Amino acid sequence: YKLRIIVLEKGNDVCAGTSKANSSIVHAGYDPEPGTLMAQLNRDGNAMFDKLTEELSVPFDRCGSYVVALTDEQTEHVKKLYERGVINGIPGLEVISGEELLKREPYATPEAKSALYAPTAGVVDPMLLTIALMENAVMNGAEYRLNFKVENIEKGENGYRIISAGETVEAECV
Repeated sequence: YKLRIIVLEKGNDVCAGTSKANSSIVHAGYDPEPGTLMAQLNRDGNAMFDKLTEELSVPFDRCGSYVVALTDEQTEHVKKLYERGVINGIPGLEVISGEELLKREPYATPEAKSALYAPTAGVVDPMLLTIALMENAVMNGAEYRLNFKVENIEKGENGYRIISAGETVEAECV
């Protein structure tokens, strides 16, 4: 590609805002409404994490996750999440009993009636990942502007003007 990329960052460093406070969870994809872009991106993005984190040398633990139901009503919700996940194409989902949960996870609550197990869920350090992604972008020619608080974006004939207090960046869309 023949692109000129500029990453604009409001903070004084990468990962100075919301990214550093991320929950670290790489969701399996059973939660989004089927047929939505979110469902597609969640499923497809999750599947990319092993290769991405390996290439960026960022630790990633595909440890799986459980949604635990303590009541019959919550068990019905767990079943709906399972059905939604199957429609979304999430591999390996299982609805298990409370007894099975305790066999797999002895420190789980004995009050569990059931659980949804999603083996493709995982965890990653959001700061390490964000920093590695930015380093990779810069090594591949992207520019990085710190302390660039976007105050306005104006649409022009061939793209956009991105306006900050001290500077304007022209973004051409071809």
